[in-house]
Amino acid sequence: MSEYQYYEWQTIDRPLSPSEKEAVSGLSSHMETVTSTQAIVTYSWGDFKHDPRQVLLQYFDAHLYMANWGTRRLLFRFPKSVIDPQAIRPYCREDFLSLDLKGTYYLLEFSLDDEEPDYEWLEGEGMLGKLTPIREQIMQGDYRALYLSWLKAVSVEDPEEDNPETEPPIPAGLGKLNSSHQAFIEFFELDEHLVKAAAKASPKLQSASIAPLEKALTQLSREECENFLHQVLNNESQVRMVLQKRLEQLAGIKPASAGQGQRQAGNLFKEAERLEQEALRQQKAEAEQKRIQELIALAGREEATWHGLIA
Repeated sequence: MSEYQYYEWQTIDRPLSPSEKEAVSGLSSHMETVTSTQAIVTYSWGDFKHDPRQVLLQYFDAHLYMANWGTRRLLFRFPKSVIDPQAIRPYCREDFLSLDLKGTYYLLEFSLDDEEPDYEWLEGEGMLGKLTPIREQIMQGDYRALYLSWLKAVSVEDPEEDNPETEPPIPAGLGKLNSSHQAFIEFFELDEHLVKAAAKASPKLQSASIAPLEKALTQLSREECENFLHQVLNNESQVRMVLQKRLEQLAGIKPASAGQGQRQAGNLFKEAERLEQEALRQQKAEAEQKRIQELIALAGREEATWHGLIA
């Protein structure tokens, strides 16, 4: 089988300048797409000659890589002022999810290296666009994608029912995942029954009120107000997120904390197996019920069927 590698980068906070766009275009003669918000390069032989992470750090906010021998990577760049590294680190797991400070940015990387993949090939084009909302969610303190990454990592590295590893903090809303989480599950091939098993201990999402933030606006100093307005006028990235965090601080609003994980990975595997067997029994029962209904319908048409055959 021939090799195939797909690289894509996207900007989120701001578009590339004309000079940046020209610089990105010159990174490879294989570049298929270069716009002010996106770059795509594919290889059926050879390799990209630059470090994709450095390209991300210098120009973009999100990066996706996939190869037909099983490797899949998703990376996000964050200004270091907009995320809480201490809240993210409990989900990190060597060789699958890492968070590294690179100058004024944090680099979050999801990585799966499977030398013998058992999944069908996915088309890379369009996938990163489905996954980029996860970046904003992480900045908002929504760590469902981080928990899903831990599930995948533990199931790949040690999928045993007696695995004693304790899960990380359980974020709210695992039972009601959005389209970006579904794309994450598809991209990294998570077992649906394992996700359902994990969701059983996840609380429901609570909608936050904006009223305390509106009240906190009056507590901003004149200097702060002018500074935020200056950033808005200059189209500076992440001004909304920084303002929201400042208002939450003034209002005394603490980030929603995830529930403390208590379950062992092995117990989650056992519950996933039980859910899978239950689903199989349900499918079998539904198939049998459908067969019975078809036989009853056929019996009701028996005389007409015989007349049709004789005729």
